[in-house]
Amino acid sequence: MRALIATGLFAAASAAQAGDHRVEIDYYTRHYDGADIALSHFHCGAADAVRTEAERAAWLDCYQRFRSNYQAALPIGRSIPSEVADAMTDAELAAAQRLMNQVFVQVAQEARLQAVMVMQARGEKLSARSASDQRPSLPGQTHPLPDLP
Repeated sequence: MRALIATGLFAAASAAQAGDHRVEIDYYTRHYDGADIALSHFHCGAADAVRTEAERAAWLDCYQRFRSNYQAALPIGRSIPSEVADAMTDAELAAAQRLMNQVFVQVAQEARLQAVMVMQARGEKLSARSASDQRPSLPGQTHPLPDLP
């Protein structure tokens, strides 16, 4: 009987804990947008506005801060606060990781395209080279990301 009561209390405590974090769980499983890891979070400025070597160097320094933050958030799901992750079911954790994986890939691709623009910027004109052309090696780029349709 005590085991049954203890199990019931544990289940009730788990449900209460999940209820306390329902908004956060919903955010990570359905609405995660990557704002905490996005390049825009660092206010580097518009890549197409880079005109001088000094602006280019400053933008690339900002990009390095983005890159460090991005890598610190890996593996995917690491940025979920532990008390929220503890309140998630296995299915919710899997859903959060799927969504976060999609967002991480998108954030990386967008940042890479902006970095390519900055790397190709020369003087007053940006290169007319297409984003689908072979990309130059970027500072700190570990491997090319696949292009998604």
